[in-house]
Amino acid sequence: MAYILNKTNGAVVAVVQDASLDTTTDLTFLGRNYAGYGEIQNENFLKLLENFSNNTEPPKPIEGQLWYDSSSDRINIYNGNSWKGIANLDVSETDPAETKTYSSGDLWYDNINQQIYVYNGNNFVLVGPPSSADLIASWRGSYEVSASTGTQGANLFNIKAVIGSDDQVVAIVSNDEYTVSTSPISDSFPVAGTTNYIKRGITLTGADPVTGSTKLSNYYFWGTAAEAIRADSAARADAATGFVFTNTNSNQLFYVPFLSTSTSSAQAFVDSTVTGGIFYNPSNHILFATASSALYSDIAERYHADAEYDEGTVLVVGGKFDVTVCNTNADVAVAGIVSTRPAYRMNEEAGQDATHPFIALKGRVPCKVTGRIHKGERLVTSSVAGYGKAFENGDSPNAVFARALESHHSDGKGIIEVMVA
Repeated sequence: MAYILNKTNGAVVAVVQDASLDTTTDLTFLGRNYAGYGEIQNENFLKLLENFSNNTEPPKPIEGQLWYDSSSDRINIYNGNSWKGIANLDVSETDPAETKTYSSGDLWYDNINQQIYVYNGNNFVLVGPPSSADLIASWRGSYEVSASTGTQGANLFNIKAVIGSDDQVVAIVSNDEYTVSTSPISDSFPVAGTTNYIKRGITLTGADPVTGSTKLSNYYFWGTAAEAIRADSAARADAATGFVFTNTNSNQLFYVPFLSTSTSSAQAFVDSTVTGGIFYNPSNHILFATASSALYSDIAERYHADAEYDEGTVLVVGGKFDVTVCNTNADVAVAGIVSTRPAYRMNEEAGQDATHPFIALKGRVPCKVTGRIHKGERLVTSSVAGYGKAFENGDSPNAVFARALESHHSDGKGIIEVMVA
């Protein structure tokens, strides 16, 4: 009579016929009256005892089966679809790696400091929570007792930049404005050295509740903004408070004038002499200044064109107005190249729209070209509208408008940087 083998949930795993062996699973099941059953039965017990220890997984697992992977020193469990590793967790007061062997991913719980560590293949590293030594400098959530916002005595939550063993607060990030109670509860980090008034946003330690100044406590947002501190010691303008901001227009448009200390009239000063830097003379409306550098690289002037032309287009004198697009080889009437970012702009007020483009008179600019050009070659207009080309024998030298600063290796169109001399 056959044996019917059922799992705990009642599902049938195998039906073992009399005097036969069944290998449906990783264990070998014995039928009734099978001769020499002792060795097989004992091997089944041994496999269970060793959890199928092998460097390869059992080929016929069932849900819930354990397997000890001898290559990774790890216990795995079969979940019905795949093998899932079970991390080793040790609980001890000291680092167990000093006395035991571990694999990557194993865990250790330090029951003295109440911290979790993970083994990285060489040693245990802290997962968390951080110890007191790790919290010497950090952002930490906390709360203050309000004395002026909402319900008095209510907890208002914020985040503090805390440093030092005494939990000294450097800055506070808050979504509320409030006055901190004079007796903060013990769980709140102390607001050391502040006026105890917190603004919405970031409040630095020592900030004045009215002006926001932290000059007296010497806490700053340092960096580029530090340049603003120099206004407090301006030699010109109002020497007591720095630069003066004044409403100078009745329609409520605001300007920032620099005030003369001698006349209090709105004048731009770096020095009172022309040679000293920027000086605006209000009597003749002339601005004197010396420029030591420029962001862009060419000198250009506006001209009236018969259409809108984009950067790099080669124009000639002619057309309905001042200039038009070139379309003739080596045209001696060449005007120049359209520049969209000139360092110095002449005739600025002569039309502000795209039909009054700047034409580069001197400097380096991008230029539309056609045909092969070698670096250093002279350029003249081409028959391709708006494009320049390399100077050829027979072209008039008077048609040259620029010199190539880079080569163009194609027979077709392109854009290269050129020098207008």
